Amino acid sequence: AADVREVLRVDKGSLAGIRTGSVVAVPDGLVGLVTSVSPHTSEVTLLTDPSVKVACTVEADGRTVARGIVSGEGDDQLVIRHLRGAAEVPPQSRVLSSGRGGVFPPGLEIGTLLDVRKDARGLAREGGVLPQVDCSTLEDVFIRRER
Repeated sequence: AADVREVLRVDKGSLAGIRTGSVVAVPDGLVGLVTSVSPHTSEVTLLTDPSVKVACTVEADGRTVARGIVSGEGDDQLVIRHLRGAAEVPPQSRVLSSGRGGVFPPGLEIGTLLDVRKDARGLAREGGVLPQVDCSTLEDVFIRRER
C-alpha cells in the first residue's frame, strides 16, 4: 500500500486566500503542506506522506545535536534520514523544522526521536520519529498565508 497518500481535506480554498505550498500546522506542531486548492476546499498532504520532506534539527537539553531530513513512512510514522551530528543522539530528543530549504519556517515541532540506527545500506544513520500531531484526531488546523 505504498501508493496510499496521506491527505486531509480542508473546507477553505482559494477564495479564503489558501495557496498551494502553504504550511499547515496546529499549536502542537506541523501537520503538512497544501498540495491542491479549489475555490472552496484544499487538500493537505500530511507530514506522514512519503512525498513531504522537511529539513530538521534534533535538540537535546535545549541545544541542536543533529540535523537531517524528516519524511513520512505512511502508517502515521516518520523517519529522519541523512542524520548528521553528534555521535550519540539521545532518544526522546525533540525534532523541529530547521527552516532550511525555505518551505517550512524554523522551530515547528515535528515529533520525538525514538531511536537511531543504520540505514538499509549500512552507510548512514537514520531514526524513527513519533509525530507530535495525531492527524487522525484533527478538527481545526492553521494554514499559513503568505504576505
